[in-house]
Amino acid sequence: MRFRRWARGLAALAVAAPAALEAQSRPSGVLAPAITPLFEGRAWRDADWGALVLSLTRGDTVFSYHADSRFRPASNAKLFTTAAALHYLGPDFRFETVLFGDGPVRSHTLHGNLVLYGTGDPTFGLDTVDLAPFADSVVLAGINTVAGDVVGDASYLGSELTGPGWSPDNLDQGYAAPPSALGVAENVVHIAVRPGRPGTRPTITVDPPTDYYAIRNLVRTRWRRTRIRVERGPADSVVTLRGSIWPRRGPWRTDIVVRHPARFAAALLRQLLEARGVTVVGRTVAVTADSTGRARRLRDWNHAPGSAPFPGTLALRESGGLGALITTMIHRSDNLSAELVFRSIGRALGGAGTFASGANAVTQFLATAVGIPPASVRIADGSGLSRQDEASPRALIRLLAYEWRAAPDEQAPFWHSLPTVGDGFGRRMVGTAADGRLRAKTGTLKNASALTGYVTTDGGEVLAFSIIVNHIRSIRAAQHAEDQVGELLARWQRGT
Repeated sequence: MRFRRWARGLAALAVAAPAALEAQSRPSGVLAPAITPLFEGRAWRDADWGALVLSLTRGDTVFSYHADSRFRPASNAKLFTTAAALHYLGPDFRFETVLFGDGPVRSHTLHGNLVLYGTGDPTFGLDTVDLAPFADSVVLAGINTVAGDVVGDASYLGSELTGPGWSPDNLDQGYAAPPSALGVAENVVHIAVRPGRPGTRPTITVDPPTDYYAIRNLVRTRWRRTRIRVERGPADSVVTLRGSIWPRRGPWRTDIVVRHPARFAAALLRQLLEARGVTVVGRTVAVTADSTGRARRLRDWNHAPGSAPFPGTLALRESGGLGALITTMIHRSDNLSAELVFRSIGRALGGAGTFASGANAVTQFLATAVGIPPASVRIADGSGLSRQDEASPRALIRLLAYEWRAAPDEQAPFWHSLPTVGDGFGRRMVGTAADGRLRAKTGTLKNASALTGYVTTDGGEVLAFSIIVNHIRSIRAAQHAEDQVGELLARWQRGT
C-alpha cells in the first residue's frame, strides 16, 4: 500500500480555464435549441436545472445551461470521492481488519482482551463466513478461554456515525447505515416474517443470525391485510414486531440499521467463539474514540510490512484493491462504501478519520489537482447524502476532463467504474443510440436528480456531460429528460 503526495504535477489543460469552460449563464452552444426546451415549460416551473456538455475531442462547449450555479449533486458527489481516493490512495489500496490479543497467553488462556480492529472495510463480514476464520484463528492458537473482553475497535475512523447535513428521516434507512471503521454485513440486519396457521405466531428469522437483538414477536397470522410495525425501544438491542400477516402470503421483509456497528461485530465474533468451545469471561464492548497511536502503527506496518501489525496478532484480512471496490461502489451507488473511502482519505492525509478531514482532503484535491475553484463546490460527505453538498455542472465537467487525461492508474479505474447503458445502468436508454456508448453516474434524492458522464457520438466525438436538477416533483420525469439528452448527444454529428 502506498499513500500519494498531497499534490503532484498536473496537465496544463486540467489546471487552466480554457475558453470552453468560461462562465455562461444563458443557454448556449450548438445544441441549445434542441436541449433547452427539455428543461423549460410548465412541468418544470419550480425546478432548477443546470447542465454543461463539453467536447473532449475538440475542446469546445456544445451546450451550457446555468453551468456555474451550485446544486445538490446527490450521488454524483461520489465522483469527487472516487477521483480523490484514486489520486491519493491509489488503486491498490486495501483495507485491513485485524484480530489480536492484548495480553499474554498462558495455559490456553488469553490473559487480556481479544480485539477485533477495523479500518473501514465495507466488504467485511457480508456474512459470518468472513468472521469464521477469525474465530478459527483463536482455536488454532490454542486459546480456549478469554479472560478479558471481546472488543470491537472502530477507533481508526473515530466515533462519527452520521454525516453533517444528513436528514434525521434517513438515519433508520439502510442507505444511511452508519459508516464505522468496524462493521459487518453492511451494518444492516435483515428480518423475515413467515406466516403460520391462522391465529398463531409467524416465524421470524434474522440475517445474519445473531442474539445481539432480542426479537419480541407480537405478530399474529390472521385473515386480514398484512400490517407489521417495527419498534425499537430505549434498549437498542430489543426489537418488537407488532401487527398481523396474511396466512397465504410469502415472507414479509424489513431491514434494521445497526446503530452500534463495532459492538455488533464483536457480538457476532463472540457467538462464533462460543460455538467453537471458547469461553469468554468478560463483556462484549466497543471502542470508538479516535486512536492515532494504533492508526499510526498500522500505517507504519503498511509502509514496511513486518511479521504482524500489532503484538499478539492472530488473524488479518485484507480487502480487494480500491480500484475494484470503487466499481462496485459506483455501480451500486453504495453510500456506506463511499463514506468509508471518504473518511479513509482524511485519515491518510489529514491525520483523522472524520468527515471534516475527508472534506478538507477532497476539496484540496479538487482545487490543486483538478483546478476546481473552492467556490464551485461544497464537500460535506463522500456519498451525496448531505443536504450541505453542492456542486456546479462545470465543476463536475472539470473533474471528467481531468480524469480523461489522468495517469492510467487513475484514469482506467475511474472510467471502468461508471456503468454503461445496457450494462449496469438498468433499463434506462436501452435500445437507443446511447446503448453501449454512454457511461455515467446517476444521482437521486427526494427532490434532486443528476446524470454525469461520457458519451461517444455518432460523429465519433467524446463528450463529457453533467445534468443536475433540484426542486423537482417527479424523479421519473427528471430521469426521462436526462435520458432524452443522453440519446440526443449519442445521435449528434457536428454540422447536422
